[in-house]
Order: sequence, then C-alpha cells, then structure tokens
Amino acid sequence: MPYINPDDHIYSDNIPMIPGIVQRFLDLHGLDAIEDADIDAIEADFPDFFEKLLRILNSDHFNLTTKVESVTQAIQLAGYQRVCNLMLCMAVYRCFKEIPVTGVDQQSFWEDALRRAVSAQMIGEVIGLDAGLCFTAGLLQDMGFYILFLISQNKGMLWGEFRKRDPEARYSMERNIFNMNHDEAMELFCNKWQLLDILSVPMIHHHRCEKAEFGVFDLQLCNVLYCADWMASVYTSVDKGFAINRCRQLLSNTFSMEPYRAEEFLAAIPDKIDITGHVFDITIDRHIEFSQILYEANIKLSEDNLNFQELTSRLEQALTERDRLAGELNRELGLAREIQKSLLPRDMGDDFPLVGLNISARDLSGDFYDYFVLPDGRIYFNLGDVSGKGVNAALLMTKTSSLFRCLGKRIYDPGELLAQINLELCETSIHGMFVTMIAGVYDPQTGRLKIVNAGNPPALLFTVDGLAYEVEAQAPPLGVLAESEFPEVEIELEDKSLYMFSDGVTEGNMANGEMLGLSGLFKVIANMTSDLSPTERINRIVSSFKESSRPVRDDITILLLEDQKYKHETH
Repeated sequence: MPYINPDDHIYSDNIPMIPGIVQRFLDLHGLDAIEDADIDAIEADFPDFFEKLLRILNSDHFNLTTKVESVTQAIQLAGYQRVCNLMLCMAVYRCFKEIPVTGVDQQSFWEDALRRAVSAQMIGEVIGLDAGLCFTAGLLQDMGFYILFLISQNKGMLWGEFRKRDPEARYSMERNIFNMNHDEAMELFCNKWQLLDILSVPMIHHHRCEKAEFGVFDLQLCNVLYCADWMASVYTSVDKGFAINRCRQLLSNTFSMEPYRAEEFLAAIPDKIDITGHVFDITIDRHIEFSQILYEANIKLSEDNLNFQELTSRLEQALTERDRLAGELNRELGLAREIQKSLLPRDMGDDFPLVGLNISARDLSGDFYDYFVLPDGRIYFNLGDVSGKGVNAALLMTKTSSLFRCLGKRIYDPGELLAQINLELCETSIHGMFVTMIAGVYDPQTGRLKIVNAGNPPALLFTVDGLAYEVEAQAPPLGVLAESEFPEVEIELEDKSLYMFSDGVTEGNMANGEMLGLSGLFKVIANMTSDLSPTERINRIVSSFKESSRPVRDDITILLLEDQKYKHETH
C-alpha cells in the first residue's frame, strides 16, 4: 500500500519520456534567437520525422501559401510556435500509439481526440483565436484520460463504459474509479514533457475554467476546449440529444453564438476528421454522420414528448388532489427516512470495534454503512455510496444494503460476497447507476482483517506512530461490469485505526469555503488527540462541515474500525 499523498513520480513513471526531438525543439524556445543551424542540426538527426512534418506542412490542412522545402523555411513562413505545435501532435501520437493498454481501443481514442481537435479549431476560427493552437490543444486535452489507464492497467475493461458517458459524467466516474481525474494526470504529463504554459494551462483546467485564475486568452482557450469536449461526446455518448442541447447552450452562453452554429460545427466534424486523419496517418473507421445522430435524437425527443404529454395529462388530473398528495408525500418521506435509519446498525458501545455516522444531504440518503457479528465471532462490515441522489439512489441503496446483510450471513468471503451483489445489480439496476463499496471481515480474536475496495475512495489506515496508508480501490464499482473480480487485501489491524468514508467527506466544504480533500482529511485525523473516543473522532471530522455556511452537497458517511482491546494493550 502506498503512503498517503504520494509524490508525483510514483505516477509519472508510467508516462513515457519526452522524445529527444521534442526536447531539443522546445529548448529552442528559451533562446534569444533561433539560428538556422540549430534547426538544421535537429532536422539532420531525425530525417524521417521531419520528412513527414514537411508533408503535413505542405498539405491543405496546414494551408501555407508557399510550398516549403525545409523546417527553417516553414518557421520563417508560419512561425516557430505553429511548427512546434504540429511537431508536438505528431510526437505524442507516435509515442502513445506504441503503448497499448489491454481493453482500451486506441483507434476510438484517437478518433475522439481528432473530433475534439477539429471542434476546437472551428470554434477558434470563429472567435479569432489561433486555429492551429486550438487544434493542438484539442487533440492533446484528454491525453490525461489515456494516462489514467496507463497508471491503472487493470482497469482497461472499463474503457467502453467511460466512453459512453458525457464529459461531466465521465469526470465524476474517473474520481471513483482512479481516485484522480484526467486533468490531474494531464498536469503530470505537461510537467514531464515540459509543455509551454500557453498549451498546458488551458488543457489542465478545461473542466474547471471558471475556477482557474488566468488571463483572458487562457480563459478563452480553456472554454474552447470544454466546448470541444462536449461536441466530440455527441458522437459517443448514449444520450446524444442531451449532448447536442448542451453544445448549443455552451456555444451560446460562452461565445454568444446562434444555436444553428452548433449544428454547423457538429455536421462538419466527420468530413474534417476524415481529412485530418489522412494527413496524420490516423486510421478512421466508417463513422456515423451527424444527420443520422440528429435523426435518432429527434426520434427519441418525439417519444419523450409523447411520454411528457401523457404525464402532463395525468398531472393535470392530479392537481385537484395536490394538497392531499403533498401531505401524503411528506408522511411517506418521513416513513422512508425511518426505514433507512432502521437499516443502519445500532450503536454497540465503546468496546465494539466499529462505529459509524451517516448524514444525508437530502430527505433520503444514497450512502449507507452496516456491520453485524457472524456466528464465529468475526464482524462483517461495509460502507457504500450510490451514484446520483434522490429516490432512485435511496432505493438502490436499500437494495444493496439488504443484499449485503442477507448474503453476508452465508458467504463469509468479502470478495465473493461483492461479486454476487455485483451480478445482481448488473442484472437489475438502472443503466448508468452504480455503487461504490468498501467491505470486509474483521476477526477480533486475531486482529486480522480482510477488506475489498470496489471503486470507493481509499480507506486510511493510521498507525499509533502517526503514519497513514491508503487502501485503494482494486475493483470497479458494483453494477458496472458483471464479470468483475474483487480482490481482497489482508491487514493486521491490531492497534491501528481504519477510517472508511464516502466522497461526500473529502468533497465537503470547510468553514473557509475550501474543499476538505484527501490531504485535508488526513490532517484533521492526524491532529486529533489519542484520548478522544472513536465516536468523538468521527464527530470531530463532521464538525468541519457544520461550521461552513454552505449547505452539505453530498451525503456524508464515515465508518471507523478500531479494536479497543489492542489499543489498551498497546498503551
């Protein structure tokens, strides 16, 4: 298990080294003047690479007014930055296509990258940004997504599930699966390859443009990349109608474009990536045309409208009973809250190894935890978090919690237990919903613990010396892939303390308005004195959010495993 807050090199070792040609070319940027001899020397060392570079420079894609015979001439006509950007695109493509990841379809990745690139290029042309720079940034902006799979080679099987989601849904799923997002991986890549800020800053922040502090140009390019991400998702996401409407909204709100612009851009993508793919030698399979996507989206919209009209009719009939139904609804919600509370285990006292706390952000919670004692004295426990919020999440939470308690009384192996629950959820759960869970069995007699983390934030194992280790997710969330395996980790608990929590804890706001984060949680736990009881400690963590003026955005659930017998013996 790695130490908490690992150094970047632990992950950057999985990222390929910057090619020598890129390093030498980027080094020229720092010179007061770029000499022809410097360019000629690099060109002489990499003749094959520059032969292809010149072919692209002379193609219609690059649109130079004069045919160039050398890189020096190209820099004189187009400028160092444009040539450098093109060289960077070629180098990244060549470098990463040589590093396949089992389960990841490289061809579809580069098709999606080209869709983002040409989308960014088209937007840049309209708003007056450097179209070549927009193309480069669009092509590279999601390299961090591929790097996530390089870092976690065993998760390539989830590639298809990620690709079917829109950018925001995928971004949320990344945190659950990888315990980091692709923009964080992109930052590692930009630092390792020493990319210039003009590219790296907008690419790293394109999912959070409004939160970044940078200049007008960087903000414009950042917004271009975010829009391009959504435009590319029209061709891959399940709900294409939603993605199209989101593109219209973004282009209108961000760049004051008329709604028809979105359709123009989207319709142009297939032809543009065909041409661009040919220039860059990126193979493009036969792909769906935008007209077909629009037709299917309109059919679905018509079906939705018919359903909406039917629902509207029923609603109008029900309005006369509005007050009565509202009262019944409040009573039902109250009863549902009581049922959910009854599913949580009762407090077993200070000597029991486990103590938990659940705070719902809404009337009903999608988080849960449970523990119960097996006939042989071992203790089964779990903590789970259902994707989404509201009634659907609460119902899936109830089902998963009940399955765990029911099946756990005859399946004593946590890996096998989660595999059985996963099969059931894959068969019956609503498409797109999943459950992150951390579960295990603890033996108070031996102090040994077997634990499984399925897509949950890492559990924190604290020693009496103040060291902390992460128990990271080794399996995907429940309800995603039916054939998933759930490997177990064995731990000697003894005098240690194991903190398990949902992402509502690390994403909660503190009194100063900042998000707590994993490092912040580590500091809160590390700064608590040893004389506090387990219950007092988890209450101390939750008090960090209660002092904030902002409402709780997500359910907060914490489970602490700590055997007082070993604590007393140690001290």
